[in-house]
Amino acid sequence: MRDKTEQNGLARRIEAARARMGRFAQDEDGAVFIFSLQVLIVLMVIGGIAIDFVRQDERRTLIQSSLDRAALAAANLDQTLDPATVAKDYLSTSGLDYLNIEPVVEEGAQKEYRRVSMTAQDDMPTIFGDLIGFGVDSFRSNTAAKAEESIGNVEISMVLDVSGSMGQTDSGSYYGETKIASLRDAATNFTNKMFDNVQPPGAPAGRLSISIVPYNQQVSLGPDLAAAYNLSNDHSYNTCADVQLQGFNSVSLPTTGLQRTMYGWSYDFIGQNMYVRKYLSNSGENCYDHSYSDVMAFEDNQNDVVNKIASLRAGGDTAIDIGARWGFALLDPSAKPVSAALVQNGTISADVDDRPLPYPATGQSIDERSMKVMILMTDGQNTRTFSTRMQYRTGDSGLFSVDSSTAFNDDSTTMSKMYWFSQDRADQGEKPYYSFADRNWYAPEDIGTYTTTRECHKELKYNWRYGYYWDTVCEDVPQFEHRDLHAIDWRTVWSKGWTLQYVIQTFLLPPRQRLDPQESVASIYDEMAISSMFSEKDKNLHDVCQAGKSKDIIVFTVAVDAPQSGKTALADCSSGPSYEYDVDSANLADAFSSIATQISTLRLTN
Repeated sequence: MRDKTEQNGLARRIEAARARMGRFAQDEDGAVFIFSLQVLIVLMVIGGIAIDFVRQDERRTLIQSSLDRAALAAANLDQTLDPATVAKDYLSTSGLDYLNIEPVVEEGAQKEYRRVSMTAQDDMPTIFGDLIGFGVDSFRSNTAAKAEESIGNVEISMVLDVSGSMGQTDSGSYYGETKIASLRDAATNFTNKMFDNVQPPGAPAGRLSISIVPYNQQVSLGPDLAAAYNLSNDHSYNTCADVQLQGFNSVSLPTTGLQRTMYGWSYDFIGQNMYVRKYLSNSGENCYDHSYSDVMAFEDNQNDVVNKIASLRAGGDTAIDIGARWGFALLDPSAKPVSAALVQNGTISADVDDRPLPYPATGQSIDERSMKVMILMTDGQNTRTFSTRMQYRTGDSGLFSVDSSTAFNDDSTTMSKMYWFSQDRADQGEKPYYSFADRNWYAPEDIGTYTTTRECHKELKYNWRYGYYWDTVCEDVPQFEHRDLHAIDWRTVWSKGWTLQYVIQTFLLPPRQRLDPQESVASIYDEMAISSMFSEKDKNLHDVCQAGKSKDIIVFTVAVDAPQSGKTALADCSSGPSYEYDVDSANLADAFSSIATQISTLRLTN
């Protein structure tokens, strides 16, 4: 009985325990709290690790920026301290001594370049990294920095306006400083600054070369440069070239076959709504050829450049496009034979016999690299450039004289014995010679002069008082004397120093109008002249500047008290807004100084 009772009690206890277990299994009180606690622990671990990552990134950024600053400071060629010491001092100031960084310094033999490189490996202890149970007690970061500063080669073309307006005073008053004087000061300071920065004492020779290209209505090369470019030999009165014939879509110019600009005056009076004039002033010549306005090419002697600038004088018209054409040409590698010729005749130093250097390319050494810069300056706008075509310079002019091949003048006596030849008449060449004496056409056999001869003879006469007697009777008898014609060549025509349009108006228009009444001074001028003016020259300038900039030539422009059209043309030519300067004369020196600073900044490779 007792045993049965005990068995029943045990069964009840087991059932009660089963019931409690069931209720416990079904009871959800506290489950969310436990889960939340688990999630919180995971988030704390993840957040801690994230904090470690942020700490590492901040630390890596600090180290990287410190390395960059230290490398740049150590590579600076202007500082004379030991580069490694400078770098370590920067790192120490930033609290990075513990990294024990050893800078690697490479320098040129002549200090023409300095290259500093550094690497750092940093192990940052973690705060939360070990919580994940994998023993991540530190994060490692690797950083590196490299800086190079080099005094690379610099080639500069200074294309300077020396037209007549540059002789005006800055203020417009009689006593102010002239603009050409302000230009001389500004260009001299610029030159000195460039030599100080690029080719200081002790630096390798030939790092800097400067070409001075003065321009007015043309660019005068000077005898040495003209010989190096092998200008045409139809005359030797000037050293300008008709580069208009080469076009403006390229920066190169041929070193053979360039046509020399015609001497004298090919001015277009008709096109300028002016009366045709017989003579013009020297400043109106096709080529205003004076030694002080000759080009100086590839010069690396500071004193010679400064002296050239000091010699500049003002006079003439304005052809910015012609100046720019030559400025770019002296930066183009195609001009290398020119520098070789100038070295050979002793005009420039052998240190620059490799100028112009090739355009920038990958894989070039420092000695092979060159920054090419053109500075284009004007106080005006594009105006006029004139010349005469080659076929009207030498050879037969079509004019003849019965006296001699040099009997040429515009007085009535001389012209009465002159003829002009043409095969274009409707008579099939029967009478091809036009006479300036009577404006008629003659066959060759009809050309000559008429003279009178006094012929006398005896005649029997009667007088009522005396009767018959012999009387002497005289009369003038005309006689034709055939004359040979002597050809007058163009050299004789131009030796008079007359303008092209005066020659056209006086000697070519009268006979040609007899052939064709529609002929005019303007139509004949267009046939004989080479000319470019105003908007055409602006387009020329645009084209050649585009060609130059496509070669990575840096173009700075300086407009000094210039009209709007001149400012617009120069702004279009520049390498960008930060490369163009619009200043008055008083601030010209500041503009050139700023350009020197920009060049010095751009030449540094960091």
